[in-house]
Amino acid sequence: MRYRRVMHLSRLFVAAALAVCLAPLSVRSQAGNASATRPDNSIRVSLESAYDAWRRAMDAGDLALWEQTTAFSRQIETRNRIVSQKLPFPQALFDDPVGSPSLGGLIALGVLSTGDTATATYFGKANFGEEPGVPISDNLLVLHFLREEGKWLFDNLRIVKIGGDAELLLQIRNADFSFLNGAEFQPAPSLPPLPQPVETPAFVAEAWIDSTGHEVTVTVNGHLTGTFKNAKVTELVMGGLRRGGNSVKIESRLLPEAGRGGNSPKVEVAIYAAEDPAGQAKRVYHFRPTAAVPPVTTEQFEVGN
Repeated sequence: MRYRRVMHLSRLFVAAALAVCLAPLSVRSQAGNASATRPDNSIRVSLESAYDAWRRAMDAGDLALWEQTTAFSRQIETRNRIVSQKLPFPQALFDDPVGSPSLGGLIALGVLSTGDTATATYFGKANFGEEPGVPISDNLLVLHFLREEGKWLFDNLRIVKIGGDAELLLQIRNADFSFLNGAEFQPAPSLPPLPQPVETPAFVAEAWIDSTGHEVTVTVNGHLTGTFKNAKVTELVMGGLRRGGNSVKIESRLLPEAGRGGNSPKVEVAIYAAEDPAGQAKRVYHFRPTAAVPPVTTEQFEVGN
């Protein structure tokens, strides 16, 4: 395994600070937490102004403006991801080739808000940077915002792929936006906790997680790597690894639907590390219980000695 593959995947989340999710639409089978939100188009102009200011900061490489227009938790998250990859901050923030799409030409569908968090959803050809010969298709762009000290700030965005969903296109044409009740379009239920800033690590690291039939939370050296539900994923280890002793905490919960569809529940976590981000990564930790998965596992492991 070459570590540059990990760097490429992580950059989709890091330098552009978009947290782009190319998810297929599943709103007809998955309800969101709509009862906690309310439509509020009265704040749409404020949200769009916040997003446009954030776009100007990204286009101009203006760190001061980026800090003024980006939610504080997202600022720390973005810096942590860049530093964890041994990339220079803020240079890597503005070097990413993924562009931030303009709202020009997109159709505004609706705004949902909890009062402290909000989403604004648009339909059309969101342009992240043209590639020769690659057409831009119609999709749903979901912008996420947080309200801090009375001011709306940009957090991240998602692209929800609709493919050739004729039923959805007909709903949009008829101004029926009831599909916005789906989970893909809901704002965060509350303001997120502030992550702890990290320092440049001795080793850049990724965690490979198989949480089939489980919800698994992985924390490395006190920094949350993430919570993963019934998935097989690879995620950047925030803060990387130290030379010498490191710790990992794995919390597992068996899901009620575990075992459906013929997939046997299991939990497996592997951590790979490389001193040089462009070099060969080596597995430095492996957790694969053969009996019952313990609800909490805390272990120590050594790297580079």
